[in-house]
Formats: sequence, C-alpha cells, structure tokens
Amino acid sequence: MTPVKELRAVAYARYSSEQQRAASIDDQLRNCRRRADAEGWLIIREYADRAITGADSSRPQYREMLGAADSNEFDILIVDDLSRLARDQVESERVIRRLEFQGIRLVATADGYDSQTKTATRKIQRTVKGLVNEMRLDELREQVHRGLTGQAIKGYWCGGRVYGYTLRPILDPSRRDPYGQPERIGTKLEIDAEQAAIVSEIYRRYLDGESCRTIAKHLNDRGVPSAGSTWNRKVRRCSGWMGSAVRSILRNPLYTGRVRWNVGGYVRNPDTAKRVRRPRPQDEWVEHCDEGARIITDELFQRAQKRNRIRSTSDARMKSGGRPKYLLSGLLHCGNCDAHYILHDARSYACSGHKGGACDNHIRVRRDRLESAILGPLRDEMLAPERVAQMAKEMQLNLLERMHKSKMRAAEQPHELMELDARIARLRKRMAAGDPDITPDELRAALDLAEYKRRELAHAKPADISEGAKLLTILPNAAELYRRQIALGLDGAHPQIVQKARLAIRELLGQIRLEPGEDGSLWAAYEVHPAVLVRDAVSGYAG
Repeated sequence: MTPVKELRAVAYARYSSEQQRAASIDDQLRNCRRRADAEGWLIIREYADRAITGADSSRPQYREMLGAADSNEFDILIVDDLSRLARDQVESERVIRRLEFQGIRLVATADGYDSQTKTATRKIQRTVKGLVNEMRLDELREQVHRGLTGQAIKGYWCGGRVYGYTLRPILDPSRRDPYGQPERIGTKLEIDAEQAAIVSEIYRRYLDGESCRTIAKHLNDRGVPSAGSTWNRKVRRCSGWMGSAVRSILRNPLYTGRVRWNVGGYVRNPDTAKRVRRPRPQDEWVEHCDEGARIITDELFQRAQKRNRIRSTSDARMKSGGRPKYLLSGLLHCGNCDAHYILHDARSYACSGHKGGACDNHIRVRRDRLESAILGPLRDEMLAPERVAQMAKEMQLNLLERMHKSKMRAAEQPHELMELDARIARLRKRMAAGDPDITPDELRAALDLAEYKRRELAHAKPADISEGAKLLTILPNAAELYRRQIALGLDGAHPQIVQKARLAIRELLGQIRLEPGEDGSLWAAYEVHPAVLVRDAVSGYAG
C-alpha cells in the first residue's frame, strides 16, 4: 500500500501602513493555521511583510516565498485573502498563474478562493477580486491625498522629516483621541538650531566656490551627523554625508520659508516596479510662506540656484577639470567657436577648439595682460567711489517709487479682505443649507482655500523700505570689498581668495568673449552688471 504524502504548506501575511496595525499579521496567520489544522496540512514556514503596501512587488518576505516556490519547497500557499498577496491586478494574476504552473495550490481563507477548483468561476472570482483590491488601493490613495491637501491648505506640514527642522505636533485640547489624549490636528516645522547652522554653512561654502563633494568631505571630517544618521535610517545610506545630500539641501526652497505641497507625485513603472517621481501642474500646488521656517535669505538661495544652473551645463568640458586657479579661468569663450579659452602654458590662454583642430582661431594672449586689460578698468572705474555715488542716487529714486507702490497696495487691502469675507460667509451658508450641485467635500475645500487666501492677505507685509534705505549706506563699503577681492586675486593671493574673487567677477561680467580681429588682434566683449553690487550689498556676498 502506497503511503499518503504529507502536504507541506506555508502561510503568507502582510499589512500596509494604510489604517492597519501590526497585530493584523497575527490575526491573518491565526486564520491560516486554523484552515491548515482543519485540512490536516503541516505549515512548515510562515512569511510576513510589515508596513509594506501590496502594490510593491519587491517585498522581502514575498520575494523569499516566491523563491521557495521556485525551489519546490512547499505544496500549498495559504493567505487570509487575495489582497494580502498583491493589490495590483496584473501582479496578482501573474503570481497566481506562476504558482499554478509550478503545481502549488493557493488557498485564500476569507475569500473562499481555492486554485484546486477546476471551474471557470475560479478565474472569474480571482479577476473580480483582484480588480476590487486594486480599486480599493486607489480609493485609499485618493482619500489620503485629499486629506493631506486639506491639511496643507490650513498651513500644516504634510511631508516627512527634513534636515534642519524638527516636527512639532499641534494638539487640540478640546478634542480627545480614543485614548483620552488631546487630539493631534496637524504638524508644524520648527527650526533645529544645530542643524540650521550646518545648512547655513553649506550655502556659505557653496557660494565661496566649494563643490558639493568637497563640502560633504568637510562635514564628514568633522564628524557632523548626516541626515540619514540623524533620522536613524535603517535602509539606504545610514551615515556619512554625500554630495547628493548637499545638493538636495541647496535646491530646497523650504529653507527660505517657502512651504510647498503637491509639487510632485510618484508613479510605478510597470516594467521595473520602481516608483518614479513626476511633477504635478503648478496650478495644483499648495504654497504658503512661513517666516518661522526661514533659515537662509532669498538672495542666498537665488545665487545658489544660479550657480547650480552653471554647473549643470551639458558642456562636458565644464566638468572635466579641477578648481580654476586664476581669476578669468572658466569665464573666457572663443568668439569663433564658443569653446573655452584655456591655459596653453604657464603664461598664456588659447582657444581649446583650436588645440583640438576644430577652430581656426590661433591667437594666444598672455594671462597677466588679459587680466590687467579686463580687470583693471573694472577695479579702477566701475567700482570707483564716484560711480558708486551715482548708483546710490539712482537707487534713491527707485526707493521712493517703491514706497509709493507700497502705499497704494496697502490702500487696496481692506477692499480685498471685505470681498473674501463675503465669499467665506456665502460658502458657510451653503454648507449649512446644503447644495445639490456641489458635494460637502468640494464646499469644504473651497472654504478652506478662501480662508487660506484671507490669512495670506491679512498677514502680507508691506515692502521693506528700511532694508533699501540701509543699502544706500553700505553700498560704498560693498564696492570697496569687491575692489579689494579683485586686487588680492591679481596679486596671486591664497587660492580660496582667488576662487571667491573669480565668482565675484562672474557675477559682475558674466561670460567674456574673445573675438579675433583681422589684423591678428584680440578683442574682449562682455557686459557689465553693476546691479550685482546692489543685490550683494545686503546679502553680504562681497564680505
């Protein structure tokens, strides 16, 4: 008599972070064990993924279970319901077909699904169930997104942890949660003084000419905790600064107090199952300014973005060398082919396109003579006290014009507030009476938006004229500091001072084109931007 083979079974359980709890794993496995005991199956292994969505096919225990199936280590897979296996219809059907091909029986205790049932209704059942599971995930995603949008409109923080800040819960003492504690109604960002100092240092070093990788090395050498180690991260990079982390800080407008929500979202690539970030239309963004979250000035941020754009150029030649050693390095372009003028030898510049055989501009120019011809007039004429005094006079006229516009704006504000108050009152009345054409959620969203606009208008500050008046007094000092930097750079001072002076020249002159003349001469063409002095006098760039 042939002995009956004892069937080997495994159980798989999963819960996501969407309104579920860790105890759900125990509940699912208990149901799986009950079914195995009733059928006389031996459960040889239990797999469980915690706090991972069913739309993610890269779940560790899920992948390990499928690997065991490929190795024919079990005969039956038991799940509580098919949604535990996957919430993606395509993934669910693919895995079920794969298990059936391998001769593994799939049993879902709550759904009543059993792959051993050889009827057409079996496929209909799992197809309908897979579609319902996926639609439920879409519904949950939409509900969460709608709720977060409402929180963002109210001015609360809806993102994760950000370096430079701590998360402060906002509690409502008049409302209680199920445990009798004050209910949490939102989250606000608070500046972490220690981390904020590092953020400010990163911007300062970057605008002084250091690269993201160099800044990261400085922070690591000093043992400054990185964002990942600060958050006790368990996956990805857990400690140590990287250039990419520094670059992310330099591109984040949050450090200017500009809080944004719904700027982008993630979609899953159907081929790789990886989530890819996609931008959202700007009219769907929710933005507000929170001065309490400001760490750096708008001026510093804009200058950092300008340098980012320069460094992200597609010209590979801009990324191939080390730090420029001389004042005009990296700023000189050939008027014929637009290639860079680079050092031909220790004393002269030449067109890199000509050296590569792609340009007929063979004219070389001595470095010291070029620096004297371009930077001498800049130092002695444009930054001269007489020229700076004329700029201050023109600024005074502009300041008076701004004062006039600010007064006009202040006169219009009460009328706009009255219109918003009237709109808010109408929306509240419609919510109380009900509206057959608009759902309560849509009315609530419209009311929140109107109240948000009213708060922004009520707290809007008039133009800061005092800052402009202060600028008039410190402009001469800023010009003098620029002159001193350029003089130190011409004298071959410390490389860091040369780098700082070179950045100042880039701001003042921009790109310098060297045009060859028919008689063998070389002409420098550039545009002077004296407004840089006005901007940087306040931000302290020249210092």
